[in-house]
Order: sequence, then structure tokens, then C-alpha cells
Amino acid sequence: MDQNTKQRLVGITVIFALAVIFLPMILDGSGVQQNTLEVVIPPPPVSKFNPEFEQKIVELHSKVEELPELQSQVADEASSTNKIARDEGSSSTTLAQKTDRDVAKKSAAKSDAAKTGGDTWVLQVASFKDKPKALVQRDKLRKSNIAAVFVEQFHIDSQVIYRVRLGPFVKREKANIALNKLKAKHDIDGLVMLYEK
Repeated sequence: MDQNTKQRLVGITVIFALAVIFLPMILDGSGVQQNTLEVVIPPPPVSKFNPEFEQKIVELHSKVEELPELQSQVADEASSTNKIARDEGSSSTTLAQKTDRDVAKKSAAKSDAAKTGGDTWVLQVASFKDKPKALVQRDKLRKSNIAAVFVEQFHIDSQVIYRVRLGPFVKREKANIALNKLKAKHDIDGLVMLYEK
């Protein structure tokens, strides 16, 4: 290449480098119009606060209905003409009265418990003899977030059984919904049953 061509190439390169450096400083883009979207945000609505509202308080453990207590009727033993029968039967009648009182107290306690909570339902998933297996099943079901999962210990024929259960549910329909979810997610068939505390 001759000297003249070399000088021209070097000159073009220098001019190009200077243009790259200085043209962005000169041309700042003031002639370019940018499209911007203008969003108008309305002011927040003024809500009228009404401090007067109806307040309903519902007792969770309210009793359904109180039954009147029955008055026991005691026969007048003094007016009895058969004194020998009364002496022999007195010990048996006192035992019968004591057992009747005990039975009445137990049934009253059970009826009070039944009145306050109502029926609750659980979904029994599995029964295991080994507690670690029951805990593994419980942890597996807890990850699915269907319902609360717990393990209960039962004694059947002098053996300890661990039952994995979901619930308790207030309504049987909710227990059935949980059963359907359990079948869909884990292909496990459970048993819906009353929960006895």
C-alpha cells in the first residue's frame, strides 16, 4: 500500500472515533418525543363511617335446653304395716337409691357434655401398631393441608393401636368433602365417624 492510502485510512478512523465520542454529547435527544402514558388516579373515596352497627354475640358453648329436675317420690315407711319386710328390704333399697343417684349423676354429666358441643366428626385414615409409622403417615397428610391431622392412642385387646385421623369437623358434610380431597390427592380411602372425646 502506498503512503497516501495509509494516511487516508488513518484519517477516516480518527474522524470516526471523534464522531463516536462527541456526537452523543452534542445531540442530547431533545428533538425526540417520547411516548408516555399518563395515568390519572382519582382521589380515594371518602367513606362515611357509621359507628352504629348491630353487634351479635354468639355463645359457643351455650346449653340447648335445661330440663326441669324430677322430684323423687319417697314412700312413707312409718305407715307400712309389714315391719319385717321393711327391715329386710331397707338395705337393698338404700343400695338401689345410691346406684340410682350415681347413674343419674353420670347421665347428667354426659348429657351436659353432649348439649354444649354437639356432634363432631372425624375422618379415620389408618390404624397402626407402630407409633413411628403412624407419625410418618400423619406428617405426610399434614403437608397436603386438607385438615388438622392427629394421632390417637387406643387400647384394644391389651394391644396399643395408633389411629391417624383428620378433623374434627362440625358437620358430616365437611368430613365427606375432606374424604373426597384425600381420595383425590393420596388415593387413600378413609372412614367418617363420630368423634368421641
